[in-house]
Amino acid sequence: MRRVRDNKYGYSAWSDAELKRFGVIGALVVLLVVLAAAFFIVNKKNADGQQADGAKTESLMADGSQPGSQNPDPGEGNPAAGQTADSSATKEGEGNPTADDGASEGENASSQASDGESQSAETEAVSEGHDFAVNEVPEIVDLMSRYFTAKQNADVETIYSLFGWSDQTGADSLKRQLQYDARYTDGYRNIVCYTKPGVSEGSYLVYVSYDLKFKNSLTLAPGLLWNYVKQGEDGAWHLTDVETLDEVELAFVSEAEKAEEIGLLKTQIYAKLRQALEDDAQLAEGYGILEKQGGAAGAKQAETKHEADVQIGND
Repeated sequence: MRRVRDNKYGYSAWSDAELKRFGVIGALVVLLVVLAAAFFIVNKKNADGQQADGAKTESLMADGSQPGSQNPDPGEGNPAAGQTADSSATKEGEGNPTADDGASEGENASSQASDGESQSAETEAVSEGHDFAVNEVPEIVDLMSRYFTAKQNADVETIYSLFGWSDQTGADSLKRQLQYDARYTDGYRNIVCYTKPGVSEGSYLVYVSYDLKFKNSLTLAPGLLWNYVKQGEDGAWHLTDVETLDEVELAFVSEAEKAEEIGLLKTQIYAKLRQALEDDAQLAEGYGILEKQGGAAGAKQAETKHEADVQIGND
């Protein structure tokens, strides 16, 4: 379309058709800018939501039994893991763990705080019953705390002392196993004792829930074990090997395990552990290595037999 040249410098005005054309182009540009801004805002919100979900997963406090069983102590036996570990599996696990030992104290503190909330829910579930008391026997709480500390430190002498064993058979093998476990784990947290008076005076049945920290993950792996604790003639409390319990004591343990509060506790811990392993690939990797090797998450072996007895068995 030709326009009239009305002065020596050019054209003095746009035609109506040209004004409409440029108006449409301008409107399209504005619309594209608005759409791009909206797309950016939505993507940013989605990214923030995913980061928040990731933070929740890292601080998740798993509750306690091994997947597929009520044998939740990672390192003390998982019936779903088979009964022994072959030599080739041992070689596979000999490498250095993919662990980040330098996890910040702030992240660990956040993880522990979240785990405390999870443990609180489990504690409330059991405390509503009347059979088991929560952390009400200081001597038992101290006994279990020393036991878990000795396990993490591969302190076999203390473990044998807590059981009242003088025979050192199997001590060297147990020490090697615990040292291997310690390459992947970073201690037990949130230890809670649920006690019930035993058959005779000076005895207690105790269930212990805990969370196991792996070096390559902020997500804690929950667990649950039990032991029939007895007081010796010297007044000291000792853990017991299940094979030393008589028929009356074994029947007492079997009946107590049917309590609704214990069943609920085991169910909660199992569900949280399974969720933690599904959500955290690094946790699942470390957990799987120990499970395969018969360690803190593995099947019972002859040299760790006494350790395996301090836990919940198969239903």
